[in-house]
Amino acid sequence: MVYASHKQQLEGGEGEKPSWIVCNVSCDHTSAPEGTSGYTRATIEVVLYCQTVCDVPNPTRKDLKCKIVYSASVNPGGWAPAAAIRAISQREYPKFFKEDSCICPGP
Repeated sequence: MVYASHKQQLEGGEGEKPSWIVCNVSCDHTSAPEGTSGYTRATIEVVLYCQTVCDVPNPTRKDLKCKIVYSASVNPGGWAPAAAIRAISQREYPKFFKEDSCICPGP
Protein backbone atom coordinates (compact mmCIF):
# COMPACT_ATOMS: atom_id res chain seq x y z
CA MET A 1 0.00 0.00 0.00
CA VAL A 2 1.23 3.47 -0.87
CA TYR A 3 0.03 6.37 1.26
CA ALA A 4 0.64 10.07 1.62
CA SER A 5 1.24 11.46 5.09
CA HIS A 6 1.07 15.06 6.25
CA LYS A 7 1.80 16.53 9.69
CA GLN A 8 1.03 20.14 10.54
CA GLN A 9 1.04 22.31 13.63
CA LEU A 10 -2.19 24.29 14.02
CA GLU A 11 -2.09 27.62 15.76
CA GLY A 12 -4.43 27.89 18.73
CA GLY A 13 -6.62 30.82 19.59
CA GLU A 14 -5.61 33.35 22.20
CA GLY A 15 -4.45 31.55 25.36
CA GLU A 16 -4.55 28.11 23.69
CA LYS A 17 -1.57 25.86 23.16
CA PRO A 18 -0.77 24.78 19.57
CA SER A 19 -2.32 21.60 18.24
CA TRP A 20 -1.02 19.02 15.77
CA ILE A 21 -2.85 17.11 13.06
CA VAL A 22 -1.55 14.11 11.11
CA CYS A 23 -3.39 12.80 8.03
CA ASN A 24 -2.60 9.59 6.14
CA VAL A 25 -4.42 8.73 2.92
CA SER A 26 -3.79 5.80 0.60
CA CYS A 27 -3.15 6.65 -3.04
CA ASP A 28 -2.47 5.03 -6.39
CA HIS A 29 1.07 4.83 -7.73
CA THR A 30 2.18 4.16 -11.29
CA SER A 31 4.88 1.73 -10.10
CA ALA A 32 2.24 -0.47 -8.47
CA PRO A 33 -0.86 -0.50 -10.68
CA GLU A 34 -3.95 -1.99 -9.08
CA GLY A 35 -4.97 -5.46 -10.16
CA THR A 36 -1.60 -6.62 -11.50
CA SER A 37 -0.38 -8.54 -8.44
CA GLY A 38 -3.42 -10.73 -7.86
CA TYR A 39 -4.01 -9.14 -4.45
CA THR A 40 -6.90 -6.93 -3.41
CA ARG A 41 -5.78 -3.44 -2.49
CA ALA A 42 -6.88 -1.89 0.78
CA THR A 43 -7.50 1.83 1.16
CA ILE A 44 -7.03 3.94 4.28
CA GLU A 45 -7.90 7.36 5.62
CA VAL A 46 -6.45 8.13 9.05
CA VAL A 47 -6.53 11.37 11.04
CA LEU A 48 -4.85 12.04 14.39
CA TYR A 49 -5.44 15.33 16.21
CA CYS A 50 -3.51 16.23 19.39
CA GLN A 51 -3.92 19.30 21.58
CA THR A 52 -2.00 20.25 24.70
CA VAL A 53 -4.26 21.36 27.55
CA CYS A 54 -3.06 23.41 30.51
CA ASP A 55 -5.09 25.41 33.00
CA VAL A 56 -2.30 26.95 35.10
CA PRO A 57 0.26 29.66 34.34
CA ASN A 58 3.92 28.52 34.32
CA PRO A 59 3.04 24.81 34.22
CA THR A 60 5.28 21.90 35.11
CA ARG A 61 5.16 18.65 33.15
CA LYS A 62 2.61 17.15 35.57
CA ASP A 63 0.20 20.07 34.89
CA LEU A 64 0.01 19.29 31.17
CA LYS A 65 -2.64 17.08 29.59
CA CYS A 66 -3.19 16.05 26.01
CA LYS A 67 -6.45 15.64 24.09
CA ILE A 68 -6.22 13.05 21.33
CA VAL A 69 -8.78 12.34 18.62
CA TYR A 70 -8.05 9.40 16.33
CA SER A 71 -10.20 8.37 13.39
CA ALA A 72 -9.44 5.62 10.90
CA SER A 73 -11.35 4.32 7.92
CA VAL A 74 -9.91 1.16 6.41
CA ASN A 75 -11.50 -0.58 3.44
CA PRO A 76 -9.95 -4.04 3.01
CA GLY A 77 -10.95 -3.95 -0.66
CA GLY A 78 -13.34 -6.85 -0.80
CA TRP A 79 -15.39 -9.02 1.44
CA ALA A 80 -13.93 -10.02 4.79
CA PRO A 81 -15.72 -11.65 7.73
CA ALA A 82 -16.70 -9.17 10.46
CA ALA A 83 -14.89 -11.32 13.04
CA ALA A 84 -11.62 -11.00 11.10
CA ILE A 85 -11.97 -7.22 10.85
CA ARG A 86 -12.67 -6.95 14.60
CA ALA A 87 -9.66 -9.16 15.43
CA ILE A 88 -7.32 -7.05 13.28
CA SER A 89 -8.72 -3.78 14.70
CA GLN A 90 -8.29 -4.97 18.29
CA ARG A 91 -4.68 -5.91 17.58
CA GLU A 92 -3.64 -2.87 15.50
CA TYR A 93 -5.35 -0.07 17.45
CA PRO A 94 -3.30 -0.58 20.66
CA LYS A 95 -0.15 -0.98 18.55
CA PHE A 96 -0.66 2.51 17.16
CA PHE A 97 -0.70 4.07 20.63
CA LYS A 98 2.27 2.02 21.82
CA GLU A 99 4.35 3.19 18.84
CA ASP A 100 3.05 6.75 19.16
CA SER A 101 3.92 6.98 22.87
CA CYS A 102 7.52 7.84 21.97
CA ILE A 103 6.20 11.17 20.62
CA CYS A 104 4.64 12.09 23.98
CA PRO A 105 7.06 10.91 26.68
CA GLY A 106 5.89 10.79 30.27
CA PRO A 107 7.07 13.05 33.10
